[in-house]
Amino acid sequence: MTADQAKELSHLLARVGAQLNQSAAFVRDHDTAENFTQYRDVVGKLMGDLYLDAMVPLYHRFPELLPDYLGGPYKIPESVYQPTFYDCGTEADDPA
Repeated sequence: MTADQAKELSHLLARVGAQLNQSAAFVRDHDTAENFTQYRDVVGKLMGDLYLDAMVPLYHRFPELLPDYLGGPYKIPESVYQPTFYDCGTEADDPA
């Protein structure tokens, strides 16, 4: 994999994580608290697997792509996250 291909994959993984987070906010805002808790647990597991099994190995190979939100040097362009599925609110409201 080239560095450019790794950057594309990094953007995709960031977008998938953001959409999972948005889906949890959607369920939080449109379903019961019990269903949200169950859904949030599933999303949390998915996000953990995404991070441990896909992102960590990618950023180990290409440390220059480690996003700033994980303590790295790379700022993912906001355009990567567009279009959004659902507006979660602020980071402080992060449901997952």
